Amino acid sequence: CCGRACDDTCPSFDLCQKRVLIVGGVERMETLYRSFIERGGGELDYHNGSLQGGTRQLEKCLRRADIILCPVNCNSHGACVKVKNLAKKHHKTFYMLPNGSLSTISRLLGGHEGETS
Repeated sequence: CCGRACDDTCPSFDLCQKRVLIVGGVERMETLYRSFIERGGGELDYHNGSLQGGTRQLEKCLRRADIILCPVNCNSHGACVKVKNLAKKHHKTFYMLPNGSLSTISRLLGGHEGETS
């Protein structure tokens, strides 16, 4: 990132100084997710998508995030529904992705294309 106040002329504008939460995804790829997000000037929060033990930690992460990504092939139906409901409750931008691949995430964050609510 440019290290200054970003505007739409910044090449990292879509990620610059934004906190991205990935719920689920491929756990062994967390380092790659983090590297991609941080190269764009953002910060990654990662939640494994497990709802065992409650949803308090998921909601805490979600409230802090600017953008929430939820790959549906890596999460249970219950986790996807919970992310969607919490994102709506807290008025957060969220994307349900078909998968947790780095190419899917980079295409989305490169231009904010895809499904959002």
